Amino acid sequence: MVAITIRDVLILSLCIVVHLSYRKQRRNLLPLPPGPFRWPIVGNAFIIPLTYVHRFYKKLGDGLGSKIVYLEAIGRTIIVLNDINMARDLLEKRSALYSSRPVSPMIHDVIGSKIIFGLMPYGDEWRQHRRIFQQHLSEKHLPQIQERAIEFVRKGLLTNLISSPDKLHDHVRNTIGGLSMSMTYGLPVQRQDDPLVNFAEEVFIKVAGAGAPGKYFINVLTPLIYVPGWMPGAGFKQKGKEIRQQLDRLMEEPYQATVKQMEDGIVTPSFVADALERSTQSSDYELQAQCVKQAALQIFGETTVASVMTFFLVMLLHPDVQLKAQKELDSVVGPDRLPEFSDLPHLTFVSALLKELLRWNPIVPAGVPHMTTEEDVYMGYYIPKGCIIMANTYAMLHDEDVFPEPEKFKPERFISKDGGIREDLPDPDFIATFGFGRRICPGSHIAKSTLTIAVASVLCLFDISPALDPEGKPINVKPEFAPASITSEPLPFPCKVTPRSGKDVHVCHMFSLLAEASICLFQEGNQPTAAVTKIVTHLQDVGNPTWESSKVLHISPARVAVLDCLTFLECLGDTRFLNPTVKIAGVTREFTIPSLPATSATSTLRDFGSSRHLD
Repeated sequence: MVAITIRDVLILSLCIVVHLSYRKQRRNLLPLPPGPFRWPIVGNAFIIPLTYVHRFYKKLGDGLGSKIVYLEAIGRTIIVLNDINMARDLLEKRSALYSSRPVSPMIHDVIGSKIIFGLMPYGDEWRQHRRIFQQHLSEKHLPQIQERAIEFVRKGLLTNLISSPDKLHDHVRNTIGGLSMSMTYGLPVQRQDDPLVNFAEEVFIKVAGAGAPGKYFINVLTPLIYVPGWMPGAGFKQKGKEIRQQLDRLMEEPYQATVKQMEDGIVTPSFVADALERSTQSSDYELQAQCVKQAALQIFGETTVASVMTFFLVMLLHPDVQLKAQKELDSVVGPDRLPEFSDLPHLTFVSALLKELLRWNPIVPAGVPHMTTEEDVYMGYYIPKGCIIMANTYAMLHDEDVFPEPEKFKPERFISKDGGIREDLPDPDFIATFGFGRRICPGSHIAKSTLTIAVASVLCLFDISPALDPEGKPINVKPEFAPASITSEPLPFPCKVTPRSGKDVHVCHMFSLLAEASICLFQEGNQPTAAVTKIVTHLQDVGNPTWESSKVLHISPARVAVLDCLTFLECLGDTRFLNPTVKIAGVTREFTIPSLPATSATSTLRDFGSSRHLD
């Protein structure tokens, strides 16, 4: 048997050290990717702009003649990828090395938050959160998600656009935020100005700003963390404390409301309720529950709000595109119903419009940064460990070689000669919203479904046109976008949203009345007499002699609304407003009124409303 001496171990250790040192030296001898001149210590910190950094990165790469660019900023190394194939090579094919996230000094050190799933470093905690997402928000749940998205768009966005079109942004925000809150917590949502939705948007705008390179200097000059809070210029520390308090409140309050509902035996399908139910038998239930609480924060949909607002801006700027999409919708959907997800395969131009929408203004234009966990070599260039990798989606989707005239909005660029969607172009659906590799957004199919049905429904019912100044002249709108944020949302702009000529939009008013009656019932705990009277009166006032009884069950938005309201009244069991045979809009509708006491009627309505989440 060969004896191993201390001398042998020392020699072997020395050889390993020399080998690793030589290997590292060889790698360091490789060139870094092209980049601008770097000053000692500060590097390129003072040339990286605080706003519209995605445009700077593209211009820099074009000037260097390179799709990969290297920069440094006070000890932090940054590599920008302006090419989709490079991004796929590194972030997908080598995802084991490129799936972590850099630490944002403002979010991690000042706010002190490590709970936001999308910003977590790659590791066990991130994997645990992602597993929860995949169990409860995977594509197998898409039919239920799409059903709820249709409900919020029809009963929220469309209804509100009829009643108060001047509050466009508020309605979009409340619809998207309300849908997110409903899916996440199963809580009822007000059709307008829901306080929790408003608070969530306020908090996430602050968090997004905290992570953006241009909002706080500490994200560029990390040593500022050591500046005492009382010194001039250290106000970011107090701001971070306030954001953390608001973030904790947003995480805790709706979660506890859902838990309370479950304890009371009221279980509305939602991400939190389903995840907690699944975790009940787990030996580490408390840990699982904490992960569910944290993961729930990720679902609120700021990016979808930005996408929908970009759609309204683009339709305002391009009425010819709007008209072409409306003609396609009219030919496929017809005049007497609203779009369904089953219509989408037949809406080629609308599909192309959606792709061009995400290409023209990528919602996360600079991409969410990745970080290397080990050093690497790519195309002969050395890539350091701990390097920030920016997948510049704006540059990828504005590449003149792939998308000629990239600043122009041209949906037809995605339509092939045979009239289908081109498959040879990079798909903005994935690049602009999904991300790359293991950090691909787990809820992107939800955002895409919501955007799709919102766009199709609005185009079906409304015209989007310029607002008029006091002299009656159209106001010229120049597209401008928020300067310092992770997402690219249009700045506020005036426009008119009016029902299209010949479109029967009273269905939206019926949905509004139905929602009002639901609120009355749950708030007052008794029969909502005034609201029910409104429903009956409105149904009788919208008479349409072309509705024959044999056609009453045809699926059209108006008939669906009528049946919704009738079912509502039937569940109430209130014979003061409903006879066994009722004639509404020229249609005779016969059904039996259940003999229910008030408490049972309330319970029945709650069951009926379990699939209706918008009050």
